[in-house]
Amino acid sequence: MSVYAYPSETIREAEKPLLEADIPLMARAARALANSAAAMLKADHGQVTGTRVSVLAGPGNNAGDALFAAATLGRRGAAVTVITLFDRTHDDGLAAARSAGAQVIAFDSAEADAARADALRELSRAVLVLDGILGTGGRRGLPDHISSLIADWAPHRTCRLIAVDVPSDLDPNHTGAEKRLHADRTVTFGGLKAELIDPRVDEFIGTIDVMDIGLGLDPSSAAAELLDHEDLVAGFPRPDATGHKYSRGVTGVLAGSEDYPGAGVLTTTSAVNTGAGMVRYLGSPLVAEYVLGLHPEVVNASGRIDSVVLGPGDPESEFVQGVAEALAGNRTPVVVDAGGLDMIARAESMAGTWLADRPLIITPHAAELARLLSRLLGEIITAGRIGANPMRWAQRAAQLTGAIVLLKGHHTVIAAPDGHVVLPAPGPGTLATAGSGDVLAGILGTLAAITAAHGRYDSDDRTRPPREWARLAGLGVLLHNEAGRRAVTASGFADALAEVVGELIHGTD
Repeated sequence: MSVYAYPSETIREAEKPLLEADIPLMARAARALANSAAAMLKADHGQVTGTRVSVLAGPGNNAGDALFAAATLGRRGAAVTVITLFDRTHDDGLAAARSAGAQVIAFDSAEADAARADALRELSRAVLVLDGILGTGGRRGLPDHISSLIADWAPHRTCRLIAVDVPSDLDPNHTGAEKRLHADRTVTFGGLKAELIDPRVDEFIGTIDVMDIGLGLDPSSAAAELLDHEDLVAGFPRPDATGHKYSRGVTGVLAGSEDYPGAGVLTTTSAVNTGAGMVRYLGSPLVAEYVLGLHPEVVNASGRIDSVVLGPGDPESEFVQGVAEALAGNRTPVVVDAGGLDMIARAESMAGTWLADRPLIITPHAAELARLLSRLLGEIITAGRIGANPMRWAQRAAQLTGAIVLLKGHHTVIAAPDGHVVLPAPGPGTLATAGSGDVLAGILGTLAAITAAHGRYDSDDRTRPPREWARLAGLGVLLHNEAGRRAVTASGFADALAEVVGELIHGTD
């Protein structure tokens, strides 16, 4: 189910009143860390007793968490070595570790050659290392004696490593991965830190365990929301037994052209199979013939629409103009994909255009977003720059356009104009194929139509905040992912949707 990620400062602020009330947050964190470490040791070695554990201890509270946890492991029979890496550490935690039998190596400078040799020896003997060097408040970059120790040890490392709260020196812009710690697991406390969800740090964090220590964080203060398949099962909009085709939403599709008719077929098929109450095709008569040949239930006449999908297959300008006139003065949601993105790029400002003042979802890949941003910013933005920091650029595009920006890729990033990010779980590699984006556009358009239609019949649900539209887009990505797991071509994805949606509706998933 949904996991929310919070700025570290938000978590620290939530801790303050509890600490002032003498709530033992460190004891809770250390207990959770010890339990996670013990579970890893048991899974790998069958028991805690007789295993060797090393702690890399820095100067702050992360070291305290690690040292108290190590004391617990020591009392359970592990042989613990503490390697202190600064001229100070958490005194109470170190005392607890010593009292549980831990050995201590003080390696706090580059001149301590003997201590360095002892530290390398103990690290090579350990089956588990706890990284308690630096936390979220630490400065970027490790001192030379620590980075050189890691560089000598890491290539030969055979043990498992747990990062305490966050991996030390977790900087997505930092190069030199050989001098950084790569965790097998990150055990973080209170709430998921926003630093841990950046796709650029995946190789350093391993799996993430979020340990509740009683902070009571408010999801409205989250920086991001992570979605997985369980969210799709819980959140997919199912038909109401008392509903009708209009309450299920009318999806308008303007996709495909005489040059690219297949895009119209794929987009329309996915809209039909996602469960729209009605799909209305708005484009070329030639494409309409293909569409109606496959889906006679599609309507090829003007009328009510609750959302519009625009752009796949470069529809001809006269049909775009017709849709623009039909949508003028209302708030019908629009999903813009592929060639339709050029309309946004050509608009110096979104204000005053027919795309303004409505829910708008745009779905570029990195190259398309680069072209859009280059036009809007008046400078050259490359796809490589976007790929190097997808979250930042998706947020920037959302801020500039006022749209929900769905930046497609292995790690799809969805950004709302206020900077909030939704990160759906990655999909299968089969989705990287021509026409896949057309299928996604049809899914998004139908989910938008269902949502908008619901608002027509519920006076308390006429508007939704951008974050809810971003979450809806995330559910669309998860649905697309599931179709991609069942097929290997875009036409297969579109057809597989009917099966997936049937399972979601009837509860057989």
